[in-house]
Amino acid sequence: MRNWLREKISSLPKRVQEKFRKRLRERALLRTRARLIESSVDISKLSDEELEIIIWDEEDKLVSEYKNRSLLALLALFGITLF
Repeated sequence: MRNWLREKISSLPKRVQEKFRKRLRERALLRTRARLIESSVDISKLSDEELEIIIWDEEDKLVSEYKNRSLLALLALFGITLF
């Protein structure tokens, strides 16, 4: 999944690439915090490596959601329904 994202982002201008990566990271951080709070995990007890793994997982989920939304938007544009 990350390879697909890298290919698509590499075709964009540098400024747009940096902005996308920054916003993706911010959203992943917010979702990670929410996920840890919901599961009553003390963030201070996790190592940096463990936090990084959780954040990467959230980034992967976000990329997957973006891909799904793009596909649905494209189908809607052509008037194709799934139901």
